[in-house]
Amino acid sequence: MQSDPGRNAFQQLRFRQLEMVRLLADTGSVRTTAGLMNVTAPALSKSLREVETLIGHELFIRSSRGVAPTPLGSEVARQARLLLHGLDALRDIKPETLGSERALLRLGTAPFVAWRIMPSVIERLRAADARLRVHLVEGRIIPLADQLLNGDLDAILTVMTPEALQVLGRAEFLLDQIHSERVVIICGPGHRWAGKRVSWPELATADWIMPPQTFTLRLTVQRTCLQAGAIPPEPVIESVNIPAVINYVKAGLGITAAFGSTVKDDLNSGALHLIRTDAELPTVPVGLAARRTPTIGQAMRTLRDAFERYAAAPSEA
Repeated sequence: MQSDPGRNAFQQLRFRQLEMVRLLADTGSVRTTAGLMNVTAPALSKSLREVETLIGHELFIRSSRGVAPTPLGSEVARQARLLLHGLDALRDIKPETLGSERALLRLGTAPFVAWRIMPSVIERLRAADARLRVHLVEGRIIPLADQLLNGDLDAILTVMTPEALQVLGRAEFLLDQIHSERVVIICGPGHRWAGKRVSWPELATADWIMPPQTFTLRLTVQRTCLQAGAIPPEPVIESVNIPAVINYVKAGLGITAAFGSTVKDDLNSGALHLIRTDAELPTVPVGLAARRTPTIGQAMRTLRDAFERYAAAPSEA
C-alpha cells in the first residue's frame, strides 16, 4: 500500500509549529506571535516557511499590514486548536482528579477584556464554583467566532461593534449586551493637553499611538475625526500590545484612545490623564456571545452572573 505524501507531511508537524500557525491566525502578526513564543520575528518567519515547504502549500498571505491565512491556513489553524486543546487536557490529568468531573468553561475574549475585565470576572466565577476550570483564548472577533461556531469555545466576551455584530449576528448565536465601555483619550502627566478640553481638529494633528486599521479603537477615532470635519491621524507608533501602548503614552511619546476599564487604575493614580474633547467618543457595548443550545448550562449561567456583577460594580475612573 502506497503512503499518502500529504498525510505524511502533516504527521511530521510538531506541536510548537501548530501553536505558531494558531497564533498567526489569531493575531495576524508575525511580530506579535514571535513575542508570544519568545523567538525573534526572523526565526518565526523561517519556521513558517519550513512548515509551508513541508506541507507544499502557502498557509498565510504576507502584506505590509501583517499576515492573513489562506483557506488552507484557516483549516490548519482550526485543527491545530483542536489538537492543542486536547494536549492541554492531557496535561491537566491528575490521578487525584480522576473519577470526579470538573466543569471547563472555554472563553474567547478581546485582549483588553482578558487584561482588565476577566480578572474580576474569573474571581467571581471561582467564588461561585471553586472547581470550575477556565480556558481563555485571546484574539480577533472573526477567528473567535469561527471557534465558537465549531464548538471549540463555549462563549465569547467581546466588544459588540457593528463589525462584530456582522459576524455574530447569526441564528446560531445568542447575544447579550451586558456592559458599555467608555472610550477616552489619554496622555501622560506632562503632556500639554493633560486635563484640558481640546477640539478634534487639534487632536488630529497630535502624535497618536494606535492599533492597526481594523481595530475598534482606531476605527472609533477615525469616525469621530471625520464627523468633526478633521482628517484622521496616522499613528507615529502602531502596536497591538495594549500594555506597551499605555507605557508609550506614559513616557510622553504620544496620545491614544483607550477603553475606560483599561486605564482606570492609571487615571486614579495620576500616571495618566484624560484629554477632554468637544465631541465625546461613543461608548462601545460589551457582551456575551454563545451558541444557541437547548440549555445554557450551569457554567454559562455562572459566567453571565459574574459578568453582570462586574458591570454593575461602581467605577472610580
